[in-house]
Amino acid sequence: MDMWQPFAQAVAEGLPAAAIVFDRFHVVQQYSKAIDSVRRSEFKRANKADRGLLAGSRYLLLKNAERLNDKQTTRLEELLAANANLTAVYSLKEQLQQLWVQSGSVTTMSQRLEAWCALAETTGLTPMKRFAAMLHRHRDGICNYADHPITTARLESGNVAIGLIRKRARVLLDTAYFKLKIRQCATPELPLGLYALTG
Repeated sequence: MDMWQPFAQAVAEGLPAAAIVFDRFHVVQQYSKAIDSVRRSEFKRANKADRGLLAGSRYLLLKNAERLNDKQTTRLEELLAANANLTAVYSLKEQLQQLWVQSGSVTTMSQRLEAWCALAETTGLTPMKRFAAMLHRHRDGICNYADHPITTARLESGNVAIGLIRKRARVLLDTAYFKLKIRQCATPELPLGLYALTG
């Protein structure tokens, strides 16, 4: 689930034996906000030449490295070489994502999360300290992923698909048709020969 406190509170009250797993997507999304906060601070205190390098760099810092093209990769390397604080937060982003890739046991994941928080705090950057404090508060739910490796990725992609259907249709007056389009989007495509059997 999302890390919003009322969600966790409702589960604790209604399903006290349930293990809460805070979703990786939402944790990383919060870190993206911290990166952007550092980027804005760096832009404000930069000289004119460095501002030119920082301008339009948000996408480069937030996107995963493997999804950047050669030109974007070169620009990111130039940006990181010129700014130590952005290098630190970008490196920490890569390490944060590894928490879920190499989760191991809950104990191991918790130890690795604590080590990550210690690194984040050594940067001295306020957004990093705040983010590390947030991880400390939600540590149990984050590390429960090691025992229950689930995410809300399918749900999130479904929400995006519904939004696209609504946007394409502009105004859907027929609710039943809207629901049908959602079901069509959610149903995997069948081989052509099976349509006759299911129709």
